[in-house]
Amino acid sequence: MATMLGYAVILVLVFVLIKVLILWVEPHVAFRLQRGPTPAPPPYTRFETKTSDGITLVGWRGPILEGEPVLLYVCGNAGSLADRTEMLLAAVSNGVGVVAFNYRGTGESDGRPTEKGVYRDADAIWTYLTDSLGVPAQRIVLWGHSIGGAVATELALRRPCAGLVLESTFRSAAVMARRLFFGLPIDWAMSYRFDNEGNLARLDHPVLIIHGMADQTVPVEDAPVLLAAALGPKELWLIQGGDHNDLYMVAGRSFFERIKSFVHLATTR
Repeated sequence: MATMLGYAVILVLVFVLIKVLILWVEPHVAFRLQRGPTPAPPPYTRFETKTSDGITLVGWRGPILEGEPVLLYVCGNAGSLADRTEMLLAAVSNGVGVVAFNYRGTGESDGRPTEKGVYRDADAIWTYLTDSLGVPAQRIVLWGHSIGGAVATELALRRPCAGLVLESTFRSAAVMARRLFFGLPIDWAMSYRFDNEGNLARLDHPVLIIHGMADQTVPVEDAPVLLAAALGPKELWLIQGGDHNDLYMVAGRSFFERIKSFVHLATTR
């Protein structure tokens, strides 16, 4: 009896150790962000806004024309807006109105990133758009890249918007973790969810899913699964030869033309 109790105690301690280890590893795996200055390149304008928990966020605001749609861009988990300069400039030059921001702990934004924290960040930018800039919610389309897709779908559950563009995003953090850890079911110990698949199953917004067929980070197989989960009007665009971060370069001008066409449909339906 004492031996069995000893084994049980050891087993509990092993599970606790695994849980603590996973909780420590999570933010380091989920966010590989970069601090430092991120000066806004013209025609973007730098702005600051506060989150509900008092964090100061720094972002870029592109030209916003009265009555025109605005894309709220939610970036991936690595780097900062400085690493998206070329893409964001290409968006503006192709007639796409964009507001983008650095997550907490990124660029010049305060704090440290967590799943709940970046959800608050997205809330703050949505509030900045609607309250400070006066953009109606029905003119806002959320555009999430990679982990930013999960932040965008989560935001759409809480705040009204016209639609979602999901670029190179994944089914969920649990699915990605199993891939990373050779199929081991470690998700029981995880606190992070980033559950695009579950979120889309609760949303009836128009959704455009864009994925590179040569994506080495998030397998292209995730894209049709997300498409099937979405309840509203939905489109899937698979880009031949596209990897995780280069879709706008591989597709060229058609990348932004497709997004503009979708945004028009989403904001005029």
